[in-house]
Amino acid sequence: MYAASDALDCEEAVKFFSEKAKESPDFMPEVYFFIRRPISEKYKKIFRRLARQSVLKTSYKITSRGIKGYKRKIVPYYHLGMVSFDLDETIQHNPLKIHNETLSYKDIYGIKREREKRKVALILDTSGSMYGRLLLNAALTASVLSYHLEKEDYAIILFNSTAMVLKKMAEDKLITNIIDEILDSEAVGFTNISIGLEKGLKELKRLKSKRQNEFGILISDGNYNRGDDPLEIAKKYPKLHVIGMPPENDADMGIQTCKEIAKAGGGKFFAVETYLEIPRALIDLLSQT
Repeated sequence: MYAASDALDCEEAVKFFSEKAKESPDFMPEVYFFIRRPISEKYKKIFRRLARQSVLKTSYKITSRGIKGYKRKIVPYYHLGMVSFDLDETIQHNPLKIHNETLSYKDIYGIKREREKRKVALILDTSGSMYGRLLLNAALTASVLSYHLEKEDYAIILFNSTAMVLKKMAEDKLITNIIDEILDSEAVGFTNISIGLEKGLKELKRLKSKRQNEFGILISDGNYNRGDDPLEIAKKYPKLHVIGMPPENDADMGIQTCKEIAKAGGGKFFAVETYLEIPRALIDLLSQT
């Protein structure tokens, strides 16, 4: 590894990978994870920037296909440009006009799409059991969330033996800074799901709001070996959804735990077979909540 890092610690390597990143940027984060410790600080910053650009480009593609939080609202009028009209409401309020064939635009009930503000706490497992491509997908997932909830409130929590709030609910933090911090973090330690959920719940309570659409999203393999039973803290959430990652050991037990946490939190459960599916699973979840 050190020999490879020495070979990359030069201007020629930077030029080579900069060109390669333009053609196929997907591999750049993996290159960065491989060399980030031994390489000099000067070139580390450059390779991290290339890795970050790859994450941003990929997450933007994923997010652009998602449906941002809209809800349907029925209104007692209709005009061109609306999504559709509600036939049942129109019939219910205008039976005589329909019978007499005197119905006009003013009588039709339309359907509007309104953006529903959400408050979301994303809780990401970065314990040693989740090592591999986890940090890359953690960066990608956090970036997807940041793009998708750009004008809404969200917090990001990373946890292993302990928990760290990467972005607070009321904090205005650049996506680039969030990605950089994840790229330079470590997937180490034991798995304490409970402490991650505690931090997430605290962030959900940080902003005083009457908004009803507040929820947490836990992304983990479910195999916790430290801390309290996560089911107890999950019950305290207004709603807690879970994306179950494929565990390396005790897969059935881990997935079952994820399902139980989602049930205790009154939320949905999404299972993924590979780490690469996590960002799209997040988009699917956000488009349904």
